[in-house]
Amino acid sequence: MKLSDLEFAPTFDLLAPSALFRIQRSRARAGTVRIGRLLLPPSTLLNGRFDVAGVPVGYFAEAPDTAAYEALARRETTALSIQTIAGRSLLCVQASRTLTLLDLRMHASSWPVLQSLRLAHTQELAADAHAQGFAGIVYCSAQQNNMACYAVFGEALSSLKAAWTERLVEPGTGNLHTVIAAALKGSKVPLTF
Repeated sequence: MKLSDLEFAPTFDLLAPSALFRIQRSRARAGTVRIGRLLLPPSTLLNGRFDVAGVPVGYFAEAPDTAAYEALARRETTALSIQTIAGRSLLCVQASRTLTLLDLRMHASSWPVLQSLRLAHTQELAADAHAQGFAGIVYCSAQQNNMACYAVFGEALSSLKAAWTERLVEPGTGNLHTVIAAALKGSKVPLTF
């Protein structure tokens, strides 16, 4: 799928100091791409909807609860372990400059592939958008209705500065962060110990 397949390709300016949210591992693993406090998987994996070969791509949501649904309480999730949650943190970043993104939100109903698991098509679209100079893509969440998600490419990631990070399980007490507790309740995904 290419940008030329779309009837129109509107832009969206993510203005500074817009805040974005992400659930990520609390500790880096082998091969992790580190950009400040942002921890990303290796750019060779191509596991994400808008991954571009050889380019780090960071996935974010417009709200903390959307980040929880996107990362952990997904529709296909049948159970979530406390150990998995304990190894994750909620990261808030703020844009330090305006980023021009390809806006795919209005295409979600006519192009259901944009929310499907047929990733080769959306990855091809992302590679085309990156090649044409977009800093990333804004798209509809497949996990939470009427919410936006963001895929930010390569060098544009350095424009996202960490504002704060919070563990999803409080060390010492084992208390769940309110964001993950609400996502588990809303998704009815059982917590296992």
